[in-house]
Amino acid sequence: MDSTQLKENFEKQLADAEKQIDELQQNLTKANEYRTKLLGGLETLSILYEDSKPEDADTPPETSLTEVVE
Repeated sequence: MDSTQLKENFEKQLADAEKQIDELQQNLTKANEYRTKLLGGLETLSILYEDSKPEDADTPPETSLTEVVE
């Protein structure tokens, strides 16, 4: 293999490597976006769970205006 063929071979390998890096970066970006969506979903569920959680048993229930207290 002469130096011209070797240079062409290296340039092709470099182009292939750059193409692969671009594809991997795009996949990484997509994976990070998906991860962010999942984290948002978990945070939403956490907020919803906290809102629907019953109050502590030690806290007395609030009396309503129609309740008669003796």
